[in-house]
Amino acid sequence: MGVSRRKALKDLALGLALACWPGLARATGAGSGDPSAMDLAMQGQLLLAQGRGTEAVAALGKALSLEPESGWAWGLLGRAHILAGDPDQARTCFLMAVSLDPSDTYSQMMAEQVGRGSALPGLPGQDQLEDLEQQAQAERERFAMQGHAQDFVFRRVALDPGHGGFDPGAIGPTGLKEKDVALDIVRRTASLLERHAPGLDLLLTRHEDFFLPLSARTAAANQFGADLFVSLHVNAATRAGANGVETYFCSEQASSAGAERVARSENRALQYEDVQASPGLVSIEDILFRFERTRYWRAGAGAAAMAQARLVELLPGLENRGVHSANFVVLRKARMPAVLLETGFISHPREEARLRGTARRQEIAGAVAQAVVDMARQGVEP
Repeated sequence: MGVSRRKALKDLALGLALACWPGLARATGAGSGDPSAMDLAMQGQLLLAQGRGTEAVAALGKALSLEPESGWAWGLLGRAHILAGDPDQARTCFLMAVSLDPSDTYSQMMAEQVGRGSALPGLPGQDQLEDLEQQAQAERERFAMQGHAQDFVFRRVALDPGHGGFDPGAIGPTGLKEKDVALDIVRRTASLLERHAPGLDLLLTRHEDFFLPLSARTAAANQFGADLFVSLHVNAATRAGANGVETYFCSEQASSAGAERVARSENRALQYEDVQASPGLVSIEDILFRFERTRYWRAGAGAAAMAQARLVELLPGLENRGVHSANFVVLRKARMPAVLLETGFISHPREEARLRGTARRQEIAGAVAQAVVDMARQGVEP
């Protein structure tokens, strides 16, 4: 993209944001401590979920002033302008999103809706539109026709170390924290994949010890265009002798009481977030995704089976606890096959001691990396 177009995009982003929140002008100065474009876009997404349209406009406008080629952020800004009651600006943003990312069917649909002067989804007090339901049905049919005969192929992989920052995750008998173990194992996994599978593009949702909301992890993977999402965790139980490895994929209902317990534990990080949607808002994005997700979740089941097989094979001595499913927040809105790995029990005294050492972590990383390579080579049926 040329310098002149990049500047025009930056100016447009700031102009759209300032139209709804002039106070943003005092916050656009660059500095070493300023948040990144991704941070600001994530903030805007969370503000949208809370129904705070004007504040979302400001955050996303600043994000786009830093990274004007982000079609994802332009789409979010369009939604923010709808919520803020400015359909003209919303249409401009949706058209920009489509120009940068022609596969963004949601933004294309919204631009058409606004252009026809239709009532806008997402505005308080409006009923869901029949034509939008028809659009959703069309999406469902398109996915049914195009996708089911073709395997998923994995070339871009998002690796997600569970927990982080002020969310320690599970804590072992002597104080070892899940967040630290997960981060180290994911770093080791990435290093192995970079060395032995250089054709893969990798994203780590976090590289350091900081808190990242569950929804932001999936959003980052979606923006990256990941073909596979792997969230790595270490299990815990009230029974000190519990041990083994298990792998999860997403489903509406938990496959067992044990799976429900694990999902509740991993979803507990929601207590650190304030992402409740405002009452009365209609999310057409959710309607469309409801039809896509069956395919992703079904492929997630296949990916989970492959991952579990490698974990059991390459981590001898750990009980094979099988493949299960539950409604994990971190997997729920992934637009790709997604799995959550529970790689041992930090609550088991002997296993905690082993997890403190580099040898065990390297073993787990090797098993995870091999599972990813298997999927990249063989694909997974939807």
